[in-house]
Amino acid sequence: MPKDNRVSPGSWGESKQRTNIMLTPTAIEKVDAVAEAMGLTRSEVIERLIRTPCLDLKVLQEIQGDGDE
Repeated sequence: MPKDNRVSPGSWGESKQRTNIMLTPTAIEKVDAVAEAMGLTRSEVIERLIRTPCLDLKVLQEIQGDGDE
């Protein structure tokens, strides 16, 4: 019988999909520090952040960056 490679729905009730993102070394260090402190994966830290009001257009527009995408 072939192995089922699909990810089963987790705590969010949805299956996760693999994706790639690019982050600065500083951002990676911050995500890793939070993940380690909370006993989570990088993926779960990012998922939780995205599901908070932090991912609000008005809030994001107030955050100053260098303009790189």
